Amino acid sequence: MRFRDSITLHICPLLLRIGLAAAFLWAGIPKWGNETFEGPAAATLVELGIGHKTAVAGRASPTPPAGAKEPERPGSTPVVEPPAPQESPDSAQQPGEEPSSDTPPAIEEGADDQGEQDQPGEPSVEQPAPPTTTPPETKPAELVEKPDVGDAAGATVQYKVDAKKVEGITVMLHDVGHPYPRIFAWIAMLTETVGAGLLLIGLFSRVWGLGLAVAMGYAFKLSTLPQIQSHMSAATGFLGALSELDYFWQLVAFYQLMLFIAAWCIFIGGPGAVSLDRLIFRGGHNEED
Repeated sequence: MRFRDSITLHICPLLLRIGLAAAFLWAGIPKWGNETFEGPAAATLVELGIGHKTAVAGRASPTPPAGAKEPERPGSTPVVEPPAPQESPDSAQQPGEEPSSDTPPAIEEGADDQGEQDQPGEPSVEQPAPPTTTPPETKPAELVEKPDVGDAAGATVQYKVDAKKVEGITVMLHDVGHPYPRIFAWIAMLTETVGAGLLLIGLFSRVWGLGLAVAMGYAFKLSTLPQIQSHMSAATGFLGALSELDYFWQLVAFYQLMLFIAAWCIFIGGPGAVSLDRLIFRGGHNEED
């Protein structure tokens, strides 16, 4: 075999393996670390029962405007406020004037008519005014909130969840309705880390090449393809929508495409001579022309 052909068959697969291992290890190793999730991601993890959740201060009920009374609780007795005594204008004492002893007490309007109907010799009895009941004031509709189950204060309970960073993939798979999202998220992370490490030394290279190609294809489907579809129309098409993406998403798209093709090359062409696969399964003998 000529030297040029030997480099093509053995050195090029080695360079592809090094590039794939560097890219996937760089992306996969940080997923073993911990991260604090908040907002919708934390709510999804709480729903799935993943991670250690910590309750944080929620959103309390709005404060009613100044002067507004609190609504009465069901079953409570309304408070009746007695009417304030009114002073007759005739009996009002002017400043500096001495009170007159012969001035009769103030009588409400209509007392003269009532006195004509009274029997002679009987004193006139003034009927007290009926008590007035103040109706309870209610909050406007926009100020009333329904409390969560188990939350008597009416505040919305929110959580922070401490979990592995790989659970971010779990949330992503759950949002798209993928079955068993946590299992597939951990399979993807193990493929990126363990698979990339074994691909670097050339052990079971074809298996890990296929696994990395599938993982990268699915990552393209979840992250980049929705961005392209948001810009796609009948006039632009796929390539036109790709050209309208932001520069960052264009880099991501071509980066994922490059890794996808490189992983397929390892699966189809093999790891080359500089690998444990060649040493173990072929006894260290090189291929002949």
